[in-house]
Amino acid sequence: MRYQINGYTDMYTVISNERKIGGAIEASQIRLRTGEVYANAVLTRLEMSGAHFCSIGFVTEEGKRLIVHVNDISMIADARHVNVCELTNECMRVEKSAERLKRLKRLCELNEGSCTPTFQEEALLLASDIGMEEASAHVDLSFLPHTEKPRVFRIA
Repeated sequence: MRYQINGYTDMYTVISNERKIGGAIEASQIRLRTGEVYANAVLTRLEMSGAHFCSIGFVTEEGKRLIVHVNDISMIADARHVNVCELTNECMRVEKSAERLKRLKRLCELNEGSCTPTFQEEALLLASDIGMEEASAHVDLSFLPHTEKPRVFRIA
């Protein structure tokens, strides 16, 4: 888990900067005013009208896409920003992983032979978002800097 989401402003920031920071927003439960409950919903859109939030788009575990007015939401429980590989919602994990993997492949194709720090940074973000093992199975990531775990030695 990257961090807990504390309100609509946090949600809007993550969703609007999704390409730069990666990950997705998953709520353990969204309850509507009508009593309907959706578990492990992944938020995909947060629309504003002027300075006010007006609607939220999310995908249920069954893959159903809903757009709901904010006044129709009774509760959003345990919303958190997580890596795509950590999503509990299987439908969205597969969809977002495929999307990120496609972008990683294209990025590597365009930067073949040129290993700039900006390219490495974006490739590392995409690979860690998908999961290093999954990304390595589809793309050669030998150009990424290997971060070894520091060894701690205790003397005395």
